[in-house]
Amino acid sequence: MAVRIGFIGSGGIAGSHLSTLVDNPGAEVVALCDVSADSIERTRASVNRRATNGGLGRTLDAATYDEPSRMLRDERLDAVYLCLPPFVHGEPEEAVIAAGLPMLVEKPVALDLGTAARLLGQIRDREIMAASGYQYRYTQYLARAQQLLEGKTIGQALVTRFGGTPGTPWYHRQELSGGQIIEMATHQMDMLRALVGEVRTVYAAGATRINNREKPEYDIYDVNSITLIFENGAIGSFAANFVVDYRMHLESWGLHVFCDDLLVSLTDAVRASTSEGLVEEFPLDDEPMAVEDRAFVRAVAEGRPELIKSDYESAVRTLAVTLAADRSARTGKPVDVPSMLAEEAPALGRVG
Repeated sequence: MAVRIGFIGSGGIAGSHLSTLVDNPGAEVVALCDVSADSIERTRASVNRRATNGGLGRTLDAATYDEPSRMLRDERLDAVYLCLPPFVHGEPEEAVIAAGLPMLVEKPVALDLGTAARLLGQIRDREIMAASGYQYRYTQYLARAQQLLEGKTIGQALVTRFGGTPGTPWYHRQELSGGQIIEMATHQMDMLRALVGEVRTVYAAGATRINNREKPEYDIYDVNSITLIFENGAIGSFAANFVVDYRMHLESWGLHVFCDDLLVSLTDAVRASTSEGLVEEFPLDDEPMAVEDRAFVRAVAEGRPELIKSDYESAVRTLAVTLAADRSARTGKPVDVPSMLAEEAPALGRVG
């Protein structure tokens, strides 16, 4: 029997998940909830166009709601996706947790550690299966990079993420989106945690240099530079900006890990190089989100939380590093991540 799924939020990221779920015979999306009926219909139409053009045997046909509690009360659901703008997280998750349903929460899971830690506590208390939207964790691409780095002494990691600001109006406001590092480059920060380890100290600088010249309301940093010190002693450098075309090729971001006579680079493929030159190339999975969605649906269907490779707790730890970077940039001072977690999310504890 297919896993019956409801969605809270119907924006762009919801549309991406919906397109993969329509193609998954183990899933049935039965309800869509959003404050905007127009958003639901735009997303439904877009998903169905893709399904039709792709020759799929079915399209998206789901009941619609404008209030999560009504959807949770009236529908027989097995799981819920929460695809919300960053500033909306909190009450919707609490409603799903109260209903006792497994959930997948898109990143970032909150804009502050207090909210995220409160929700994590409720997830633990109710023993809710809770995944987060870090799709690269599910890929063979990342797994191969982890294998290549296993047992190596990492000296440095270098990350770049360049693009343009998404057109969504709330994205331009710091209190609504959190900015590029918290909302978008969080994927690369999560990959750093997976490949290099937990972060101890963050130093960062950021500025709004270009995009607010014609848009005075634009107050997020459009240039960012971050230095990371990992618990294992490795050093990281992270440069990101929103001052180039949003539709740049995947190679506009890259992650490079330097070891003794080994460089592992992740762009559109994993490439391993030594002093002898390129020794391996492993491609990025075609559809990382589809891999993630299949794993979540299977975890729910079979009651196997171990299939979830990016749970809510891990997402909170990634959020902490991105919040530390933003805090450091605004204060001009380094931020100790374990101390910040101990103060603002004490129940999380230290890894290990």
